[in-house]
Amino acid sequence: MVRDHCSSQSDPPPSEPAAGSVRPRFALPNDGFSVRTQSINALLAPYSVVCGTGSLIEAHLVARLGDVQGIPNLHGCGVTPDEVVKLCKQASAPVLVFLTSSIAADHGIALCLQLKALANIPSIFFLVDLPSRLPPDGTLLCDAIVSAASFGNGAVRDALVAISKGQSYRDPTLNSDDYPTTTVALKPREQQVLELLARGMSNKEIGFKLNIAAVTVRDYVQHLCRKFDALNRTDVVFKATSSGFLHQPSGLP
Repeated sequence: MVRDHCSSQSDPPPSEPAAGSVRPRFALPNDGFSVRTQSINALLAPYSVVCGTGSLIEAHLVARLGDVQGIPNLHGCGVTPDEVVKLCKQASAPVLVFLTSSIAADHGIALCLQLKALANIPSIFFLVDLPSRLPPDGTLLCDAIVSAASFGNGAVRDALVAISKGQSYRDPTLNSDDYPTTTVALKPREQQVLELLARGMSNKEIGFKLNIAAVTVRDYVQHLCRKFDALNRTDVVFKATSSGFLHQPSGLP
Protein backbone atom coordinates (compact mmCIF):
# COMPACT_ATOMS: atom_id res chain seq x y z
CA MET A 1 0.00 0.00 0.00
CA VAL A 2 1.26 3.47 -0.84
CA ARG A 3 1.09 5.99 2.01
CA ASP A 4 0.43 9.65 1.30
CA HIS A 5 2.37 12.45 3.02
CA CYS A 6 -0.38 12.92 5.63
CA SER A 7 -0.23 9.36 6.90
CA SER A 8 -0.01 9.05 10.66
CA GLN A 9 2.39 6.16 10.34
CA SER A 10 5.96 7.03 11.25
CA ASP A 11 8.52 7.52 8.54
CA PRO A 12 11.42 5.08 8.32
CA PRO A 13 14.56 6.19 10.16
CA PRO A 14 17.12 8.07 8.07
CA SER A 15 19.74 5.84 6.56
CA GLU A 16 23.27 6.00 7.88
CA PRO A 17 25.94 7.44 5.58
CA ALA A 18 27.96 4.87 3.72
CA ALA A 19 31.30 3.91 5.22
CA GLY A 20 33.95 6.47 4.38
CA SER A 21 31.44 9.13 3.31
CA VAL A 22 31.20 12.55 4.91
CA ARG A 23 27.89 13.55 6.46
CA PRO A 24 26.62 16.95 5.21
CA ARG A 25 27.39 19.65 7.74
CA PHE A 26 23.74 20.29 8.63
CA ALA A 27 22.27 16.84 8.07
CA LEU A 28 19.77 15.66 10.69
CA PRO A 29 19.90 13.85 12.99
CA ASN A 30 23.35 15.19 13.86
CA ASP A 31 24.37 15.16 17.51
CA GLY A 32 27.24 17.58 16.94
CA PHE A 33 25.00 20.11 15.23
CA SER A 34 22.37 19.81 17.96
CA VAL A 35 24.97 20.38 20.70
CA ARG A 36 26.34 23.46 18.91
CA THR A 37 22.82 24.81 18.47
CA GLN A 38 22.09 24.47 22.19
CA SER A 39 25.36 26.20 23.01
CA ILE A 40 24.62 29.06 20.62
CA ASN A 41 21.08 29.46 21.96
CA ALA A 42 22.51 29.81 25.46
CA LEU A 43 24.85 32.56 24.25
CA LEU A 44 21.94 34.35 22.52
CA ALA A 45 19.68 34.18 25.59
CA PRO A 46 20.76 37.51 27.18
CA TYR A 47 20.04 39.50 24.00
CA SER A 48 17.13 40.84 22.05
CA VAL A 49 18.04 39.50 18.62
CA VAL A 50 17.43 41.51 15.45
CA CYS A 51 18.31 40.24 11.99
CA GLY A 52 18.80 42.10 8.74
CA THR A 53 19.00 40.62 5.25
CA GLY A 54 18.15 41.78 1.77
CA SER A 55 16.60 38.40 0.99
CA LEU A 56 12.88 37.96 1.62
CA ILE A 57 13.39 34.19 1.70
CA GLU A 58 16.08 34.46 4.39
CA ALA A 59 13.93 36.86 6.41
CA HIS A 60 10.95 34.49 6.17
CA LEU A 61 13.01 31.50 7.31
CA VAL A 62 14.50 33.47 10.21
CA ALA A 63 11.05 34.62 11.32
CA ARG A 64 9.76 31.05 11.21
CA LEU A 65 12.70 29.89 13.31
CA GLY A 66 11.98 32.58 15.85
CA ASP A 67 8.32 31.65 15.94
CA VAL A 68 9.18 28.09 17.00
CA GLN A 69 11.87 29.31 19.41
CA GLY A 70 14.69 28.25 17.11
CA ILE A 71 16.25 31.65 17.78
CA PRO A 72 15.77 32.75 21.39
CA ASN A 73 14.42 36.27 21.93
CA LEU A 74 14.15 37.05 18.22
CA HIS A 75 12.59 40.51 17.99
CA GLY A 76 12.30 40.53 14.23
CA CYS A 77 14.04 40.45 10.87
CA GLY A 78 14.21 43.47 8.58
CA VAL A 79 14.79 43.45 4.84
CA THR A 80 15.81 47.11 4.58
CA PRO A 81 18.18 49.24 6.68
CA ASP A 82 15.26 51.35 7.92
CA GLU A 83 13.42 48.25 9.13
CA VAL A 84 16.52 47.04 10.99
CA VAL A 85 17.01 50.40 12.72
CA LYS A 86 13.33 50.52 13.72
CA LEU A 87 13.49 47.00 15.16
CA CYS A 88 16.60 47.89 17.16
CA LYS A 89 14.94 50.98 18.61
CA GLN A 90 11.94 48.89 19.68
CA ALA A 91 13.95 46.02 21.16
CA SER A 92 14.99 45.82 24.80
CA ALA A 93 18.69 46.21 25.54
CA PRO A 94 21.11 44.58 25.12
CA VAL A 95 20.53 44.11 21.39
CA LEU A 96 22.47 41.81 19.09
CA VAL A 97 22.09 42.42 15.36
CA PHE A 98 22.85 39.79 12.75
CA LEU A 99 23.46 41.42 9.35
CA THR A 100 24.14 39.85 5.98
CA SER A 101 25.99 41.59 3.18
CA SER A 102 22.80 41.57 1.10
CA ILE A 103 21.08 44.11 3.37
CA ALA A 104 22.00 47.08 1.15
CA ALA A 105 23.94 48.02 -1.96
CA ASP A 106 26.88 49.20 0.19
CA HIS A 107 26.81 45.83 2.02
CA GLY A 108 25.69 47.43 5.28
CA ILE A 109 28.28 50.20 5.78
CA ALA A 110 25.83 53.03 6.32
CA LEU A 111 23.54 50.83 8.41
CA CYS A 112 26.38 49.86 10.76
CA LEU A 113 27.08 53.55 11.30
CA GLN A 114 23.41 54.22 12.03
CA LEU A 115 23.27 51.37 14.52
CA LYS A 116 26.39 52.51 16.34
CA ALA A 117 24.83 55.98 16.72
CA LEU A 118 21.72 54.67 18.54
CA ALA A 119 21.16 55.46 22.20
CA ASN A 120 21.31 51.75 23.02
CA ILE A 121 24.26 50.69 20.88
CA PRO A 122 23.79 47.12 19.63
CA SER A 123 26.47 44.54 19.06
CA ILE A 124 26.79 43.78 15.35
CA PHE A 125 27.44 40.29 14.00
CA PHE A 126 28.17 40.55 10.29
CA LEU A 127 27.72 37.52 8.02
CA VAL A 128 29.55 37.74 4.71
CA ASP A 129 29.34 35.34 1.79
CA LEU A 130 32.25 36.80 -0.19
CA PRO A 131 35.36 38.63 1.12
CA SER A 132 34.71 41.34 -1.48
CA ARG A 133 31.48 42.16 0.36
CA LEU A 134 33.12 42.91 3.69
CA PRO A 135 32.23 46.36 5.01
CA PRO A 136 35.39 48.37 4.33
CA ASP A 137 37.31 48.83 7.57
CA GLY A 138 34.91 46.19 8.87
CA THR A 139 37.16 45.42 11.81
CA LEU A 140 35.98 48.71 13.28
CA LEU A 141 32.37 48.79 12.15
CA CYS A 142 31.32 45.36 13.38
CA ASP A 143 31.83 43.44 16.61
CA ALA A 144 32.12 40.12 14.79
CA ILE A 145 32.62 39.14 11.17
CA VAL A 146 32.08 35.54 10.09
CA SER A 147 32.26 33.99 6.65
CA ALA A 148 29.21 32.01 5.54
CA ALA A 149 31.63 29.25 4.54
CA SER A 150 32.51 28.82 8.23
CA PHE A 151 28.95 28.00 9.29
CA GLY A 152 28.81 24.66 11.02
CA ASN A 153 32.51 24.75 11.90
CA GLY A 154 32.23 26.50 15.26
CA ALA A 155 32.97 30.06 14.09
CA VAL A 156 29.52 31.38 15.04
CA ARG A 157 29.89 30.11 18.60
CA ASP A 158 33.44 31.51 18.87
CA ALA A 159 32.20 34.90 17.68
CA LEU A 160 29.32 34.96 20.18
CA VAL A 161 31.66 34.01 23.03
CA ALA A 162 33.93 36.92 22.07
CA ILE A 163 31.00 39.36 21.94
CA SER A 164 29.77 38.18 25.36
CA LYS A 165 33.20 39.07 26.76
CA GLY A 166 33.20 42.52 25.15
CA GLN A 167 35.76 41.45 22.57
CA SER A 168 35.75 41.52 18.78
CA TYR A 169 36.00 38.50 16.51
CA ARG A 170 37.32 38.12 12.97
CA ASP A 171 36.87 34.87 11.12
CA PRO A 172 40.41 33.53 10.62
CA THR A 173 39.45 32.31 7.13
CA LEU A 174 39.15 35.96 6.05
CA ASN A 175 42.45 37.60 5.21
CA SER A 176 43.50 40.78 7.01
CA ASP A 177 44.19 42.22 3.54
CA ASP A 178 40.40 42.39 3.12
CA TYR A 179 40.29 45.31 5.59
CA PRO A 180 41.50 48.38 3.69
CA THR A 181 43.49 51.17 5.29
CA THR A 182 44.06 54.80 4.32
CA THR A 183 46.68 57.52 4.70
CA VAL A 184 44.20 60.41 4.62
CA ALA A 185 44.43 62.72 7.65
CA LEU A 186 41.59 65.03 8.71
CA LYS A 187 41.61 68.13 10.86
CA PRO A 188 39.03 68.25 13.70
CA ARG A 189 36.75 70.66 11.81
CA GLU A 190 36.94 68.54 8.65
CA GLN A 191 35.92 65.51 10.70
CA GLN A 192 32.92 67.40 12.07
CA VAL A 193 31.82 68.54 8.62
CA LEU A 194 32.22 64.98 7.35
CA GLU A 195 30.02 63.58 10.12
CA LEU A 196 27.29 66.10 9.39
CA LEU A 197 27.53 65.37 5.68
CA ALA A 198 26.94 61.73 6.55
CA ARG A 199 23.73 62.77 8.31
CA GLY A 200 22.50 64.24 5.02
CA MET A 201 22.72 67.89 6.12
CA SER A 202 23.00 70.75 3.64
CA ASN A 203 25.82 73.32 3.77
CA LYS A 204 23.46 75.79 5.42
CA GLU A 205 22.40 73.27 8.07
CA ILE A 206 26.01 72.29 8.76
CA GLY A 207 27.00 75.94 9.05
CA PHE A 208 24.21 76.56 11.57
CA LYS A 209 25.24 73.50 13.54
CA LEU A 210 28.91 74.48 13.68
CA ASN A 211 28.31 78.25 13.84
CA ILE A 212 30.22 78.93 10.63
CA ALA A 213 29.19 80.40 7.28
CA ALA A 214 27.67 78.16 4.62
CA VAL A 215 30.38 79.27 2.20
CA THR A 216 33.00 78.07 4.67
CA VAL A 217 31.25 74.72 4.81
CA ARG A 218 31.38 74.62 1.01
CA ASP A 219 35.14 75.11 1.17
CA TYR A 220 35.49 72.27 3.68
CA VAL A 221 33.44 69.99 1.45
CA GLN A 222 35.69 70.83 -1.48
CA HIS A 223 38.76 70.04 0.65
CA LEU A 224 37.22 66.71 1.61
CA CYS A 225 36.49 65.91 -2.04
CA ARG A 226 40.13 66.48 -2.89
CA LYS A 227 41.43 64.45 0.05
CA PHE A 228 39.26 61.46 -0.74
CA ASP A 229 39.46 61.89 -4.52
CA ALA A 230 35.66 62.06 -4.50
CA LEU A 231 33.32 63.31 -7.21
CA ASN A 232 30.77 64.92 -4.88
CA ARG A 233 29.57 65.07 -1.27
CA THR A 234 27.84 61.70 -1.53
CA ASP A 235 31.01 60.11 -2.84
CA VAL A 236 32.95 61.75 0.01
CA VAL A 237 30.73 60.08 2.60
CA PHE A 238 30.99 56.70 0.88
CA LYS A 239 34.79 56.81 0.57
CA ALA A 240 35.25 58.19 4.08
CA THR A 241 33.04 55.45 5.46
CA SER A 242 34.93 52.85 3.47
CA SER A 243 38.15 54.16 5.04
CA GLY A 244 36.81 54.06 8.59
CA PHE A 245 36.56 57.79 9.28
CA LEU A 246 33.01 57.57 10.60
CA HIS A 247 33.33 54.66 13.01
CA GLN A 248 34.46 56.91 15.89
CA PRO A 249 32.28 60.03 15.94
CA SER A 250 33.80 63.22 17.32
CA GLY A 251 30.99 63.66 19.84
CA LEU A 252 28.76 66.04 17.92
CA PRO A 253 25.20 65.98 19.28
